[in-house]
This record gives sequence, structure tokens and C-alpha cells, in this order.
Amino acid sequence: MFKIKIPLVIAIAIILVSAGCVGGGKPTPVQPATGTPGTSTPAATPSISPTTSGTPSATRPQVKGTYISGTSAGDAETLNYILAADAASFGYAGQAVDSLATYDNQFNVQLRHLAKPIQVSDDGLVYTVTIRDDLKWSGGVKVTSEDYVYTLKNLMFSDWLNFTYKSDWEEEVDGKTVFVEPKVVNDTTFTITRKTVSPEFADNALYSLTPYPKHIAQKYEGNIKAFTEADEFNKLTYTGNMGSNKFVEWVRNDKFVVDRNPEFYLGQKDGSPYFEKTIIKLFGSPAARMAALEAGDITSTGIDPSQVAKFKKSPNIVVHTNPTTGYLMVAFNLRANGWEGLKNKTVRQALGLSMSKDTLIQSILLGFGEPAFSFIPRPSPWYTEQGITKYGIEPLYDKAKAKEILVQAGYGTKNSNGSIEIKGKDGKQLKLVIATNSGNKERESLAFLVKQELSDIGIEVDLKLVPWPTLLGKYLRNKEPGSTQELQFNNGPKAVSEEPWDLMVMGFSTNPVAPSGQEVFFKTDGGLNFLGYSNPRVDALFKRAKSAEAVKPESRKAIYAELSQIISEEMPVDFMAFQSGNSGIQKSVKGIEPGINMGWNGHLWFFE
Repeated sequence: MFKIKIPLVIAIAIILVSAGCVGGGKPTPVQPATGTPGTSTPAATPSISPTTSGTPSATRPQVKGTYISGTSAGDAETLNYILAADAASFGYAGQAVDSLATYDNQFNVQLRHLAKPIQVSDDGLVYTVTIRDDLKWSGGVKVTSEDYVYTLKNLMFSDWLNFTYKSDWEEEVDGKTVFVEPKVVNDTTFTITRKTVSPEFADNALYSLTPYPKHIAQKYEGNIKAFTEADEFNKLTYTGNMGSNKFVEWVRNDKFVVDRNPEFYLGQKDGSPYFEKTIIKLFGSPAARMAALEAGDITSTGIDPSQVAKFKKSPNIVVHTNPTTGYLMVAFNLRANGWEGLKNKTVRQALGLSMSKDTLIQSILLGFGEPAFSFIPRPSPWYTEQGITKYGIEPLYDKAKAKEILVQAGYGTKNSNGSIEIKGKDGKQLKLVIATNSGNKERESLAFLVKQELSDIGIEVDLKLVPWPTLLGKYLRNKEPGSTQELQFNNGPKAVSEEPWDLMVMGFSTNPVAPSGQEVFFKTDGGLNFLGYSNPRVDALFKRAKSAEAVKPESRKAIYAELSQIISEEMPVDFMAFQSGNSGIQKSVKGIEPGINMGWNGHLWFFE
């Protein structure tokens, strides 16, 4: 699924179930991380906790064993993570390099590369960032604030490099969109100065910031081909002590392997990490993956809902069931190569009336989920049901009404006997294309459900199950026909994908503390708005969510409530369900803290 880009340090949580999604702090197509359910609701402003203190050597776990995580939903796209949009890429890279901070299961901020909490000036415009003084690149080169500022100004903010999440670092000043202003103070301190107040800036941008080494990146600056192919970035040879593990090998569509990093900056106090080796193993099917878990050939994997009861009976497996921030949805192609009817809101609503969320949850997810109507999950402090239009559940699950709406929109005829025939405006059978990535059982099953539901109202559906890289490259990325544009997820209103499609089953993920990051999907110029959706009111509300107005929790809640109301009613996508994630882990693994962000402390996990 697309993921809201999260700090890279949450790698294990993603890897437990990571399977072909894009974009956790930030959104991209990626799969929701499956962890263990948290029971508490996060405060509007999370507290900040210091970095984990050292563990006395006498009580430290023994360093031993190989942790093998199984997945079957898709490989990463790249280890050069500034180019990434999928969760697997962030998860792989996160094994070797951390970000400034992460969250625990209660959404408290946990310091990583930060030496102390970020300081914000009284006027909310200047952020002072102090990094640890013991961070090093490979070869013993000291990591300095210059690396962070260089990464921002020369890479992320540049015109030559297509960084998907630029909007997180932009603000509107006097009608113009400008970048924030990074500035080096000294070796361990830099500032970010804004012209406008943005209450979620740290959550949506700063905590996820992970630097590139200036002394290496400079060699490739301005040359996108050379930067994309750079051996140092694609083999993570530069990461030094910046992450818990060191890259060993990546055999595409087979396995990703890292060794324990004995120089890990946090490990100097507590001896972590405690696994000698970590492997992400790809399987051809969920059945093969779960068979490997049952046989003890792998350490952990996501468990399909139908297999949960079986694994709960296993004496060697612990099953963790968690709410997640990931949602399944059916996207509508509003671009020129999608069915023209989808540009009509009432037609999208008619399709929403035809697709049962309860059937999805009970028959496919087997109860491990709840209906979704917007991008904000229930654990978020900004969640509301007030004024939300709930298509897909009673009384707004009504196929007869859906057919009536389609006829009124010009897509069918009503016969003298009262029966309705749904047709295209050319009088022919209406046929739509629905696509999703092959190998993801839940998405495939949802696609088949949609096919059946639409068939019931007279719409023929051609189902395309394609590999994840193909879905990203030929169905989601787009460009203006005849132009020299590089393929991107949003190249403007005239852009179209190489392969035409009408509906797409996808998974997105939301940062529940700072859901304004979802603007990359739903704003007109959002970097991941592959849908082609545009609503000036939605654009304005996302802008307000990042303004001084939203500093007051009650104001921010009202903004998110209106966003949820508009998007649930307009339906640029049909939000189907927020999933509960199930992961099975060998009983011998200890140190786990179950919760919605399970894996935040993955470097402290160990074999008994």
C-alpha cells in the first residue's frame, strides 16, 4: 500500500507484513504495518521520551541467531530511499540507517539521531535540531549538521531530484510556494526557519529526516542517472554506525540480508542489536510463507485472518493482533484514461452504494477490521464520525438505489416493467478495469468482491492482477502524452498512466498524530495524487491544518472533521476498511512491546 512515510527506524514493524505498498510519517503506496494492538488513544501532542538508556552488561541479552521475516506481497523498489515511495524500500533501508526520531506504541516521540528534543521558538517559526555527537559515516567520517542541511537544500529541495515528499517542507508565503530555510549553526546543531506556523511540521517532516553523506552525494549532484545508480546508496555502504545493521546482500524477489552492526550508536550503551543477522525472505504465496512459519523456517510473518485461530493453538508461535493505521480502499481514476463517468461525484457514490464494507470485513478480513470512511483511523485524536457519509454499510449499501442513480446520470435505461439495464452512454455494455497487485491475498479478494458487487448491478469488470513493480510503473505513475516529463505519481491534470484503468484496490497508511501528510494523496498538486483528484476546498483545508490556526487542538479537530466529511461524501476513493494486523512470531523472540507501532524498539528484541 502507499504509506505515509514513517521514520525509517520502525523497520521491523513494517517488515513483519510489508508487502507492496507505496509510501508512515509520510504517505506512499505501501502496505500497513502489522503490529500488536495498542489500547490507548494518543494525546493531541505526544510527549517526548529520551533515548533508551544503557543496559548493564550483566543483564544484557546474548547476541545470537538469525531473525528471518517472511513476506509475499512485494519486494522493495530501491535502497536509495530518497527516491522511494513504497514501504518495503523504507523498511529495508531502515535496517541500516535511522531517522531523527520515532514513536512508541502510545505515539510518544522516541529520540534516535536527536541528542535532545527539538526546540521550537515561542513564535513557532524556528526549529532548533541538535543531533548526537557520536554519529559516523563509514570510514569514521563524522556526521555533522552540514549533512542534514545539504540533504535538504541540495537533494530534497532540488529541481533535478524527484523527492516525493517535497510538500512537507514547503509553505505558502505571499501567494508563492517556498521551501523552509535550513541553516547550519555548528557541527551538531542546525535550524529550520519557517515564515508560517505549522503545528504538524515536526511530525510530518522533521522526525523522518534521514541524511545523506555530503562528501559522497556531492559526486552525483545534478545527475539523476548517476545518483539513482550510485553504488554507495544502492548497497548502503555509507551508513557507518547510523543504524542497527549493515547491508550484506539483496537478491531481488528472494531475500534482503543484513548483519548486526557492532558500531550501532545506541548499542554502545546496551550492546544492541541482539540478532547476529536479519533476513527478509520473499515467498511466492501467503500459504508458503505461513507454512515456513509453522515449520520454524522463519521467525515471523503476517498471518492471514483465516489462519489466526490455527496459529494461536501453536505452542511455538505467539500471535499479536493490532489495530493499524493502514486502510484498504478502492481508488477511482479521475484522469483522462479512466472511465468518464468517474468524474461525476454521483456516479462514484452509486458505486460506493454497491460495495459492501461489512462483507469485506466479515468474509475477507474475518472480523479483523472496521469500516473506513475517511483517512483518519479511530486511534487518532482527530477521528470523528460526526457528519461522515457512510457509503457501503446500511442504509447506504443499496444496489437498487445505485442503479437508479446511474440511470439518472445517463448510464442505463429503465424498462417499462421497472427493470434497469446499466449501459455506457454509447448504449453498449459498461465495462470497467480494476487493477491491484498480485500476491496480496486480501487485495486480490477485495478486487474479486468489487467485481462481483458491480456485476450484480450490471457492470462488467475486467480484473487485472499485476506484479507490484508493474502496478507502480505502468498504472500509478503518469506523464502528459507526448511530453518529455519523467514518470511521476502526479504530473499534473493532463497526465495519464501508461496502462488505462478505472478502479484500483490499494492500501494507504496514515500518521494518526499528524494526518495532514495525507495531502500528498488528495491535494491537487500532491506528489502521490495519482488519482487526479482536485477540490479547492480540500486543498485549503489541508493548508489550514498546517497553519497557526491549527495550533489549537479544537481548531485542528474541526478542520479534520470537515476534511473527513467532504472526502467521505465526494469519494475520490472508496475507503473500505481499517485493518487489524495479525503477526505470528516464534515464541523464542523476547523484548517485544505489543502495540500499534510494534517494532519501534526492534533493536532490543532478542532470542531467549
